[in-house]
Amino acid sequence: MGQMRPLLTTPPTRSGGPRRFPLRTLLLMILALIVFARLWWITHHPRPAPPPSVTAPQQRHPPIPVRPLAPAPERQ
Repeated sequence: MGQMRPLLTTPPTRSGGPRRFPLRTLLLMILALIVFARLWWITHHPRPAPPPSVTAPQQRHPPIPVRPLAPAPERQ
């Protein structure tokens, strides 16, 4: 029996060897890694502390002074 060569499921490239992944697949894998890294950064990165004015207890404002209305003149 002669030497058996491996089966090629994809056409050979210019260099003669088999192409493992098409270019579109490689680009999609790279895009998926970028999206994964971005989502991981958003969910695992600590948020900055809020400004002190937000965390301090809210002070009550003094009531607004209001002058009472004069009674309406009576109509006859």
